[in-house]
Amino acid sequence: MQNDFPLHHLKRVLFFRSHNKVVNPVEKPYAAPAIENITAWINSKPLLVNQLKGKVVLIDFWTYSCINCIRTFPYLKDWYAKYHDKGLVIIGVHAPEFEFEKDINNVKNAVEKNGILYPVALDNHFTTWQNYANRYWPAHYLIDKNGNVVYRHFGEGEYDITENNIRFLLGLNKMRLPSRESETVSENQTPETYLGRARARNFMSPERIMEGISGDYSYPSELSIDGWALQGRWKMGLDRVTSARANTSVEIRFNASKVFVVMGSALGNSIKVNIALDGKSVKNIIVDKHQLYEALRFEKPTTGVLQLTADEPGLEVYTFTFG
Repeated sequence: MQNDFPLHHLKRVLFFRSHNKVVNPVEKPYAAPAIENITAWINSKPLLVNQLKGKVVLIDFWTYSCINCIRTFPYLKDWYAKYHDKGLVIIGVHAPEFEFEKDINNVKNAVEKNGILYPVALDNHFTTWQNYANRYWPAHYLIDKNGNVVYRHFGEGEYDITENNIRFLLGLNKMRLPSRESETVSENQTPETYLGRARARNFMSPERIMEGISGDYSYPSELSIDGWALQGRWKMGLDRVTSARANTSVEIRFNASKVFVVMGSALGNSIKVNIALDGKSVKNIIVDKHQLYEALRFEKPTTGVLQLTADEPGLEVYTFTFG
């Protein structure tokens, strides 16, 4: 869920050594902007950046239905476990991409589900996001003990560099970093695909998009790679499509090792969604809350057509994301 931020190519990167300096620093360090106008805090009382001088602070902008953000959690949790008692403060600034991500109970559930122990601030008004002039999920800003932003990274990756910089700022770089393996994303992988009319790229149903009202759609005779389409009666909103009748479906032709879908139930009831691959049923998913659901997983990058069919009206589908 990076805002027009290019995904990295697939590769396995081995990390070996630490450096006695900040690697890839910002050209000119600057005073860390304020964390302010926060709706609520989880795992912490309210924190102010200017009261954290003497600590090394990592600001992580994220949102809970973002697969790119979720893939950074193992690293963030590892750093928190290893370095919190040595002076590292991690603050997860949760900036919602969708309306349902503003709900504190949804965020609390995601924090608990993902085992996040560090402070999380709900930036529902995007004030802190704007203070940092941020544009991406995820985004990491590293602040030194003097309160200056000295390093930042947008998107996934650079975990070895980020940890090196944390260690250097904490004065721990006398010891070598352990080697580690990290996997990034395939060059030909289908990009994140939004289904609302605001960003409905590669929509291939032959019918004209009916804005804000329910309408009947059909599948095209052929679906191009990365293309998606609707069948049956759907309502297309700005950031989602909502099934208006039972047994409506949406499909996408993808290339990826994993396929995820951000879905929810408009009325909060449980909706059974059948997952089919190339016309063959694979499994059912029960959608009863707004979150990221895993639809398919393969051993290696695979091309196919994923089809979701809802057994009743009210299924909301926001995005397809891939791994």
